[in-house]
Amino acid sequence: MNHVAELVSWLGSRPDCRLEPGLTEAELDTAESIFGLHMPPLWRAVLTRAYPRPAEENTRTYPDWRLGDPEGTRALVEAPVRGLLFDVEHNDFWWRAWGDRPDAVADRVGLARARLAQAPVLTPLGAHAYVGPSDDSPVFSIVQADLFIPARSLADLPGGPGQQDVPEEEWPIGSVPFWSELHAYAQLGHHRDSRFAGLASGGL
Repeated sequence: MNHVAELVSWLGSRPDCRLEPGLTEAELDTAESIFGLHMPPLWRAVLTRAYPRPAEENTRTYPDWRLGDPEGTRALVEAPVRGLLFDVEHNDFWWRAWGDRPDAVADRVGLARARLAQAPVLTPLGAHAYVGPSDDSPVFSIVQADLFIPARSLADLPGGPGQQDVPEEEWPIGSVPFWSELHAYAQLGHHRDSRFAGLASGGL
């Protein structure tokens, strides 16, 4: 079974979604343009075969790429950045590569927002799961500055290796700018002897 078929089968087995007929390439192009993201080719291929929608009506656990609910989909797309800005404002999170941390909260949030605009926009898969623009991107589970990698790549989602299968000396996992390093900080930054501890402060 190829990766597309495996992922379609995996989606079909999930109790939190139902599958609708796949999207057209034109629909996917429009969604990418509107939300300013680039879906991995493998995920685009999956979505042309099967389109996951929430199992329960009136929920926003899966993006609506057919644009029936653009506000809900935009909220999912923007959730990773919005969560980090919350931690900047309320939990003293600061990424050291952003430069000196301003004293005023409003200035910190403004600078963080500008810096985060330079990071790749992640594609929401469903719930808290996100992926970068390439097929070799890890799948990130993101809640504010708390990141976990349940699958080392999209192809691994149906039960393949996750972060626990990658030796720490091989971290960061993947090469998604900012997000791969943020994951390493989220998981290991609380250890003072970790080489990732100095990437940021707060947010843990």
